[in-house]
Amino acid sequence: MNPLKFRSLWTLIGYGLVILVVGLSLFPAPPLPVYFDWMDKLYHALAYGILMLWFAQLHPRSRYVWLAGGFISLGILMEVLQSQLPTRSGDIWDVAANSLGTILSWGLALKGMNILLHQFENRYLKPGNED
Repeated sequence: MNPLKFRSLWTLIGYGLVILVVGLSLFPAPPLPVYFDWMDKLYHALAYGILMLWFAQLHPRSRYVWLAGGFISLGILMEVLQSQLPTRSGDIWDVAANSLGTILSWGLALKGMNILLHQFENRYLKPGNED
């Protein structure tokens, strides 16, 4: 695993992403900017996929199973909590979409997309890179 120079910043941003997903899950649903059948499921898969891929870059591969389990559990918890809210409703298909996004990003991380932050640091955040 490549060492990240700004690991604390990336971790803080990652926690911010988790808070954003939790907030979007529990507050009244905003109108979707684009809508077609199953668009909501695409948003769910994308949100959890981004979380998994982000944190996969901050942890070794040996922890990916724990990350994936954590994000799948978070998705289940959010749907259970939504089922208790008057402005939201829980949906098993949302759980499936959350899980699918997590698993697909797990695969992407295993295939080499777990170095994006490292590449970003090397390209844009290197000392002396004042272009």
